[in-house]
Amino acid sequence: MTVLARVALLPLALLMVSASPGPRIIPVPGHPDEAVIIPPDSPVKFRRWDKYGYAEFDGRFTLSGTFTYGCWSNCADYNGPVEESDLDVRIVPDPSIAGRLPRWQHRKNDMLILITRSRQLAASIANQRQHAALRSGELEYLRGRATIVVEQFQTGIECDSTNFRARFVAIENAPKLARAEFNGEYGCA
Repeated sequence: MTVLARVALLPLALLMVSASPGPRIIPVPGHPDEAVIIPPDSPVKFRRWDKYGYAEFDGRFTLSGTFTYGCWSNCADYNGPVEESDLDVRIVPDPSIAGRLPRWQHRKNDMLILITRSRQLAASIANQRQHAALRSGELEYLRGRATIVVEQFQTGIECDSTNFRARFVAIENAPKLARAEFNGEYGCA
C-alpha cells in the first residue's frame, strides 16, 4: 500500500473510532438526579424497572470473583440455629467483569452481587460439617474463588447504598475455599 493510500485512510479510521458507541444511561423514574450506566460491552441488556425500583436486565454471563457463603443479616441476634434459608452466596466480581456490568451514576460503593437460587452452588462450597457449623454459628462464613454462570442481573438502591443480584445458572469452575479479604465499601449489604 502506498503512502498516499495510507494517508487517505487515516480520516476514515478516525471516524470509525469516534463512532464507537458510548455507555447507555438509563434515568431512574421519578429521580432525575440518578441513573444506571450500562457500558457498551456489557453482557446484559436493560429490560425494565420493577415495582421496587430495581433495574432488571436480560442476558447470561460468566461471573468470576471472590465469594462469601454465610449469613449476612444479623445472624448473631438469632436465639437459635441459623436456618439454611438465612445463608447466601455473595460474590465480589473480578475487575474484568465488574467494569462491564451496569453501575450507578452517583453511588460509588463497590459491587457485591447476591446470588439467588444458589442451593447447588452452596452445596458445592460447603460439606455437611461446614453447613452444620455455619448454621450453629460456630463458623461465620466460608470464602474463596468461584466462576459461575448467572442471568437475570438486577440492581437497585436500598438504605442509601446500591445492591446487585443475579440468578445462579451453573458452575463453570468448582468453587475453591481460600483466605480472601473484602477490601471495599459494599454499603448495607
